[in-house]
Amino acid sequence: MLFITCILFESVYGGQDCSRTIGKAKAALSEAINTLQITKKEFLGESSSIPSSKVAFHARLANSITLGSTQTVIFDHVITNIGKAYNQHTGHFTAPSNGIYFFACTFLQYGVRLHLQMVQNSSEISKGHAQRGAAASGSMSAVIYLNKGDVVKVRHYPGQGSQTIHGDWSYFMGYIL
Repeated sequence: MLFITCILFESVYGGQDCSRTIGKAKAALSEAINTLQITKKEFLGESSSIPSSKVAFHARLANSITLGSTQTVIFDHVITNIGKAYNQHTGHFTAPSNGIYFFACTFLQYGVRLHLQMVQNSSEISKGHAQRGAAASGSMSAVIYLNKGDVVKVRHYPGQGSQTIHGDWSYFMGYIL
């Protein structure tokens, strides 16, 4: 096939070294195909330049929720979940490895005050509240060493009556340092 292509190439282009020209074209085409395949993998998420040791998440509460005592707040709209350590169905972040982690939560009350706490397993690591008033906000954060398998979550503060957290304006996030 290459021989026939060279004969046709010579007759059209006046006898230039067709083997070398075709070789260059073939190499350029091969490089272009490889670039397209890599781009496709990155676009479809089949390949990642993020090392597997990286962990970060950012999730939003989609709808307002009236909370009972110690009820976990499930931030169900995941924006980022590198390392897949945050579970949008339970509201739990489970440490995939030992390390120092940073967590933050911002929230908006709906109607009356709101008291929340961040817990590691069942121990409080941070707490925050939003005062009574029109759209008052609160926040809390923590830097903590976690062992693989430790769970961090945000929950309603124990002993408080029913309080409502405003969806669309409340977030929970964290990452390994």
